Amino acid sequence: MRLTKWSAANVVLAVVALSGGGLAYATVGAPSTGTAKTVARTATISSGTVMTTVSTSGNVTAPNNVTVSFATSGTLTEVDVAVGQAVKQGQVLARVDSTVAKASYDSANAQLASAQAKLTELQQGATSLVKQSLQISNAQAQQQVVSAQTSLANAKASLAFDQTNLAAAITKAQEQLSQDQATAAQDTTTLELALGQAQTQTANQLAVDQAQLTADEGQASTDSAKKATDCAISPATPTSTADCTADTAAYNKDVTAVAKDTATVSNDSTASSATNAQNSLTAGQLRDQQTLQKDQDAITSAETAQAQGVAKDNQAITNAQQQVTNSQLSLESTQNNNAQKTAAPLASDVQTDQAAVEQAQVQLDTAKTTLDATALTAPADGTVGTINETVGQTVSAGSSSSGSSTGTGTGTSTSSNSSSSSGFLTLTNLTNLEVVADIDEADASKVVVGAPATVTLNALPTKEFAAHVIEVANSSTVVSNVVDYQITFSLDNADPAIKPGMTAAVTVTTAKADGVLNVTSSAVRTAGGASYVLVVQPDGTQKQIDVVVGLKGNTATEISGAVKAGDTVALPATVIPTTTGTTTTRTGTGTGVGAGLGGGAVFGGGGGFGGARG
Repeated sequence: MRLTKWSAANVVLAVVALSGGGLAYATVGAPSTGTAKTVARTATISSGTVMTTVSTSGNVTAPNNVTVSFATSGTLTEVDVAVGQAVKQGQVLARVDSTVAKASYDSANAQLASAQAKLTELQQGATSLVKQSLQISNAQAQQQVVSAQTSLANAKASLAFDQTNLAAAITKAQEQLSQDQATAAQDTTTLELALGQAQTQTANQLAVDQAQLTADEGQASTDSAKKATDCAISPATPTSTADCTADTAAYNKDVTAVAKDTATVSNDSTASSATNAQNSLTAGQLRDQQTLQKDQDAITSAETAQAQGVAKDNQAITNAQQQVTNSQLSLESTQNNNAQKTAAPLASDVQTDQAAVEQAQVQLDTAKTTLDATALTAPADGTVGTINETVGQTVSAGSSSSGSSTGTGTGTSTSSNSSSSSGFLTLTNLTNLEVVADIDEADASKVVVGAPATVTLNALPTKEFAAHVIEVANSSTVVSNVVDYQITFSLDNADPAIKPGMTAAVTVTTAKADGVLNVTSSAVRTAGGASYVLVVQPDGTQKQIDVVVGLKGNTATEISGAVKAGDTVALPATVIPTTTGTTTTRTGTGTGVGAGLGGGAVFGGGGGFGGARG
């Protein structure tokens, strides 16, 4: 397998490490005067991305260069672009003298206009297109008559419908008024009867209570006289005293009865039944009056609607009748005009004039092509790479100048007296730059179209550019007995600083796993076909945990099992000789370049440069 720059770097580092180890041994000597120190190293399981990459180098290329030349000969009058300028498709790049071409175009245009005018005058009303237009206009006019007649019929039907329905609405409102009037009369009779009954009952009760009041007042008068007599005996005797007391009690009882009878008579005078009956009569009469007024308003509204609806329908009929008249007149006018336009011209005259128009059009098209050819336009977007001519030179169609001159491209060049075939200028596509590189057969098998890549350029060492694989060659090349395949990368983002030909270093991702548990590769051990890690316990002991190995990346390996992110695992121990009386302590985390240099052998799989490319 051919060494890439990364695998070559690994070899160099290995040689340096081995040389350093030999030098240390030669300097310190055998560990007879010292002891061997075992250095404990650990790494931490994390969650993240594991990937494998392949690196190579190549050059930036512009895949689409276009040679642009004039389509007509002439004297170059202007050059509108400069080398390195970006242009758009259709943009004018240069011009040759267009005086003669413009005069020819104007003359041809005038000849065509004259021929067309003559043909149009001859063909008035005779062409199939005109006849078709006349047929359409006649059909449209007839349709307008039918539509107007339909509108008139609809308006008359609407009038009949509205007259029937609006009259029915008035009749219904009148019937409702009659019903409500009868109801009002019945309500008045019923409520007046209830009022009379309530008043009679009140009067009868008042007479009874008044009689009782009169009787109680008479008894009170009798008891009052007896009391006066009995209580006036003097001197008083036990009998007269007892009679006086009894008379006083009887009189007081009479006074209470009279007061009660007076209140009863007063209540009878304001009896609520008669008042309620009177209120019901008044409310019923008001309610019925409002209903009758509402019915009367409904009749008025129906009569108004009838008048307005009939008036509206009559106006619609008038308008529809007018529309029928207008459409019929329009139809007659259209038919008359069409008849005047249908007289066909002689076929021979039409053919002669048509031939004249066609010939004039051919001459105009030729003149237009010649005139357009005096302006050279960009056939596509791009950047001007070279310009081979200067103003004042005579250029020929499809080639550069026929005279000696100094070029205005990237360098100075002198053309011969004969026409060259290099074209007037060259357009380079700098918006879709590519990087072409060779990769040996072992690594090429891992690269697929669409794989992401990172590109660095020697000319722009501080920048990185994203790219992706767009082509993997199916055929190989053999260089120094190494089979290579050409890989083409497309740069994802254009940068004006990138130029074709620049040297590029490319790192392409061949496999990737995101969001997975992973650990530096040297921490994963294998025994009996099974993989495991030694997890450092809180008390410092190590516990073997079986894991399933996934993607083996450049520096780390994807694992799964009874482990989690943050677990500390032991790396293979490194034995370092120490001199007597000297203690050497080394620890590591098992990640990055340090882990790679310290993992067992010179590059013991612990990361670093070892996984970049085999």
